[in-house]
Amino acid sequence: MSETGSSLSIVRDPRFSCHATADNPAWLWSTDGAQLLWANAAGAAIFGFETAADCRARPFAPGQLAASQIARLAPTLALGAAPRLEMLRGFGAGFGRVLVCRCSRVSLEYRTAILVVSTQPGGPDFSLAERARRLLAGSGEAVAAYSRDRALIAATGRARALLAGRDTFAAIDAEPLGGAALETGHAAGISQAGPVRVDRLGSGGNTILLATFEEAPTAEATGPAHEAQVPAGNEPAEEKKEDRRAVARDTLPQAAAQPNNPARRHPLRFVWQMDAEDRFTVSPGEFTDLIGPGVAAALNRPWNELAASLALDPQEEVARAIASRDTWSGIHLLWPMDGTDDRIGVELSGLPIYDRDRVFRGYRGFGVCRDVARIDEVLRHRAEAMPAALGTEAGISAVPPAEKQKAGEEHMPATLTAASAENVLPFRGMPDPRNGALSPGERNAFNELARQLTARLRSADEHLRAAAPIPAGDLPEPEEQQEEAPPPPAATRKAPATGEDVRPLLNGLPSGVLIHRHGQFLYANQAFLDWTGHPTLADFEQAGGLDCLFLESGAHDGDDRSLMIETPGGDRRPTQARLLTIPWDGATAMALVLQPAPQLPAPADDGAADRLRELESIVDAAADGILVLDDEGRILTANRGAQILFGYDAEAFATLSFADLFADDCRGAALDDLHRLARNAPGAAADEGREVTARTRHGGPVALLLTMRRLAGDAPRFCAILRDITAWKKTEQELTAARQMAERSSSAKSEFLAKVSHEIRTPLNAIIGFSEVMMSERFGPIGNDRYREYLKDIHASGEHVVSLLNDLLDLSKIEAGKLDLTFADLNLNDLTQQSVALMQPEANRERIIIRTSLPTSLPRVKADARSVRQIILNLLSNSIKFTGAGGQVIVSTAVNDNGDVVLRVRDTGTGMSDSDIAVALEPFRQLSTAIRPKMPGTGLGLPLTKALAEANRASFSIRRAERSGTLVEIAFPKARIPAE
Repeated sequence: MSETGSSLSIVRDPRFSCHATADNPAWLWSTDGAQLLWANAAGAAIFGFETAADCRARPFAPGQLAASQIARLAPTLALGAAPRLEMLRGFGAGFGRVLVCRCSRVSLEYRTAILVVSTQPGGPDFSLAERARRLLAGSGEAVAAYSRDRALIAATGRARALLAGRDTFAAIDAEPLGGAALETGHAAGISQAGPVRVDRLGSGGNTILLATFEEAPTAEATGPAHEAQVPAGNEPAEEKKEDRRAVARDTLPQAAAQPNNPARRHPLRFVWQMDAEDRFTVSPGEFTDLIGPGVAAALNRPWNELAASLALDPQEEVARAIASRDTWSGIHLLWPMDGTDDRIGVELSGLPIYDRDRVFRGYRGFGVCRDVARIDEVLRHRAEAMPAALGTEAGISAVPPAEKQKAGEEHMPATLTAASAENVLPFRGMPDPRNGALSPGERNAFNELARQLTARLRSADEHLRAAAPIPAGDLPEPEEQQEEAPPPPAATRKAPATGEDVRPLLNGLPSGVLIHRHGQFLYANQAFLDWTGHPTLADFEQAGGLDCLFLESGAHDGDDRSLMIETPGGDRRPTQARLLTIPWDGATAMALVLQPAPQLPAPADDGAADRLRELESIVDAAADGILVLDDEGRILTANRGAQILFGYDAEAFATLSFADLFADDCRGAALDDLHRLARNAPGAAADEGREVTARTRHGGPVALLLTMRRLAGDAPRFCAILRDITAWKKTEQELTAARQMAERSSSAKSEFLAKVSHEIRTPLNAIIGFSEVMMSERFGPIGNDRYREYLKDIHASGEHVVSLLNDLLDLSKIEAGKLDLTFADLNLNDLTQQSVALMQPEANRERIIIRTSLPTSLPRVKADARSVRQIILNLLSNSIKFTGAGGQVIVSTAVNDNGDVVLRVRDTGTGMSDSDIAVALEPFRQLSTAIRPKMPGTGLGLPLTKALAEANRASFSIRRAERSGTLVEIAFPKARIPAE
């Protein structure tokens, strides 16, 4: 996938398809932030664009806020790492606000990019149909978007012309394709509107189905020129020579002047070859045109030298694959191109070549470039520059003879002068390039003739202009004919075999054989057709031939690589392939031989008896009892563990059945497992294990865990594993008893505290009430001021005891799980402001400033209002106590990187060490500081706050810093945040 491709090619990538129609904005940026490569509808609208194509048309200035943040962020993101949450400004979050986004570095075809996905909706509130319409806008393909129920919601003009008013999948007879795409992500097949590919985009309620229709070829592509093609190799040799000379004289410079080929729609595929010395060559064609003459000149060298000079194989994957002398595929390389610093992604697959004596002769293989848009752009650019390059490099000129003489070129060979069309003998099977574009096969043949002519002219003489004309009979034959082995002596020479002679032999082979020459398929035996899933050779060619045979690499096991083919029915088969050069109908042809990927050979049978004894020793050493049974429940074998467990020897087990080993209430369940396994396939397990009660030889019960499995083999055999769990059962009973005792103790403690609280509150209320009456001097003045101070102490002590009782009761209820909480959707900011207002007078008395930071966009939390208010009051009270005069207490709320709502209370007091925190979290323990050496309190503030936070499913944490204050955080998890 490349950023030069269309926006639809980007969203078909599974990494981006889920964001294509999402409410949350998503952007794909270049690493320098200068270009927005792609955005979904919401993301594009935030920056004022309507479509993804509009995004790429306008670069961003380096000083823009969004671009500068992406450029700063890109070096910190590692390729392949998990997405990281970042707070970004200028991405539609409003002035001065930040947008939390998931950011990651992703790999494209020949570069990397930055994917930014917002964690919350943003931009205009588009409907799903509008998002789909914007997704298709500007596309030149015949594409349509359908909802989950397969109803049409958007389409391009070309798609509407093909659909002709049919607005559902059912109307075009493609309902199964829609269901398959929803389930697997993509599907392809034939509809009434033509061949179609269906991709699933989006997720959840934003899911759509993107249907891409293949339009019928135009008349230009199916005209008489194509119909009149003659398969290569069928014309007489003399005619072929004369045709090549004619093309070399006249067609070459004219074809070079026709750069306007139709836009490419399929990946570029090419053939490469490597000899026994690892010398790497590529057949001239579109690939050599793509990489350019400068890079192509580096070919025809050993692979290690080529890879080092072009930096092709930094991980040495190809070098290891070559050393394996086996079939391999799926190796990705980045190949350089002339005139640009960019590289093009290439995928290589290799097949080893052996001669008739099974001697390794090198490799031949396929290469694929899938960046269609980039290929089309580079080839078009090179085609526009081709006439000048051919004229200067090959010595061919279209300048009139008079001008040649003026330039001192009167000695140019006459055979190289461009002749008129009337004097040219047309090349069979090749249309005049002036009348239309060349097909891939025609273009390859055309480039082959040009390459051979250029090589011949270069090697003839360095001073080509002064050389004599090259005789027409010296024009070299094609490369494949030059590579044929020299003919045998006349005494042993036989007539060349024809395809008709060997067809009966090939039809009887179990291996698949395909014979092809110059891209044309000559023959396929029945094994090849059966293996690839095609009824006839014509069906194989119609389905795409070799271009669609090897779709992807198979499973990799170490360095062993195998090809994977896919049949029309969707079956995938690992395959070993060989490519051979053979004579066929008087000329050379390529034979592709397919075989199933070999399985690992079975180990030799040496020492089988020793291994069997070793396995028996291992089974006997197991502490569990292991029994082997037949389908009627007879015990065939019992290991040493089973003999010890049940008290029987091996001979006694032979007289027992499986049911005899169990108590009456467990016998039926054990036999049911055995009968169920007897109906299943080998290797099936009954369940994860069943607790049963067995009977030993002496009649004592024993608790066992029974696990059963059917063994592999023709005869039905079953393995029963019996594990003694008596100790586990005893431990379980002890733990249950301990838990029950703890629950009873907790309940008794709660009851005791409730009774004591009730009994103490009655006299306490009298003490507090009478002290208040006396302090108000309602029945007369108090004569002594000291008595007035005593009354204040009595009243304060009573209030302290009541507060202590309330905290004790709350803590006891929390521990017993009986605290009554009423959960509701709360505004944490409102509760915080109310609590700060209550504590403000106390802070004023202590000359302490309370500051708050409460964002208005804070989500609501699900919690108990009374307990949350008590948490905030306790934290504020502690911060005021431990902060000296002139200090500050900062209260804030926010959403952290995990999406949790966090309440933070920080002070500038003395702070605490780790030991101080441990003391403060223990009930009835208080800290003494230089600021507050003696402070009133119960010592239950922090323990109760922590317990109340955990009762509300929130987390409690303290970050300490001695002599610089304390930070307490209460985090309400994302699961406790109600959906809007």
